[in-house]
Amino acid sequence: MSLSFLVLMLIAVVMGALIGFWLRSSPREQPAEPPSPLSPAEGQRNLAELIESGQTINAIKLYRQLHGCGLKEAKDAVEAMRDGRVRMESLEPSGLSGPEVNDAIERAVRSNNLIQAIKLYRDQHGVGLKEAKDAVEAMRADLLRRG
Repeated sequence: MSLSFLVLMLIAVVMGALIGFWLRSSPREQPAEPPSPLSPAEGQRNLAELIESGQTINAIKLYRQLHGCGLKEAKDAVEAMRDGRVRMESLEPSGLSGPEVNDAIERAVRSNNLIQAIKLYRDQHGVGLKEAKDAVEAMRADLLRRG
């Protein structure tokens, strides 16, 4: 090995170390804080505003956050609202108060209409699909246990 080759290798190693130190010490972008949870009514108002102002991508993101669904389902729903195929009011919460909704959820569980119960639970509590499904299934198990 020649002396010039060793010098070049030494320079390459030193430069690599310097670049590595520089990359580690440079400030990193901090992850964004998760969005604050919205009530179903606030979420629907924000969704309507985004759709009306033409912010389709942000509307799809918000729809996914509100309804806990996949990208395709959210995109189809937002496009349907944007194009007027679905009225935005039809996606708003039922308008029932807390005790009325809880009674409606329990009636839906007792009549084995779990999809309606999950939908009502999500509207009332502003949670995702999995959380609502788990809560409704727990309620069903409790009702079965009580007889």
